[in-house]
Amino acid sequence: MQVPPARSSSNQGEAALKYVRVVECSAKGDGIHLDLLGEDQQNHRFEVSGECAGLLAASLAAEVEKLGLDGKAQQLIRPKGMQTGRTDQGEPMVLMALEGGAELPLVFKPESLRVLISELEGLMQAVQPGSQMRWR
Repeated sequence: MQVPPARSSSNQGEAALKYVRVVECSAKGDGIHLDLLGEDQQNHRFEVSGECAGLLAASLAAEVEKLGLDGKAQQLIRPKGMQTGRTDQGEPMVLMALEGGAELPLVFKPESLRVLISELEGLMQAVQPGSQMRWR
């Protein structure tokens, strides 16, 4: 699996190392271990706790969008399955099942469900033959 290059930063705010490729990503213990190839052609390993992995993934996706890369330069998330549910606090959520069995939970405010449903209905219409879809 390859991802767009990412930069880590030092305490001074300067780029310490640019990672150019994901070598391996696996769950071990209570965290996610990532092996990344750096510009220095060395493999570098770091671990992300399970508690922050979902937010890290979403944050990275949001920041990649700011780079203005064309669609060919980015990898897309293609869920293998989807189901709805509630958090322990009763918040509505959609669980996106990813390849390999991981789940990406998307939690919504109850009042935003009508907007979500409307957007999905619009998407259904847009993917019909002859329709055109424009990103906002």
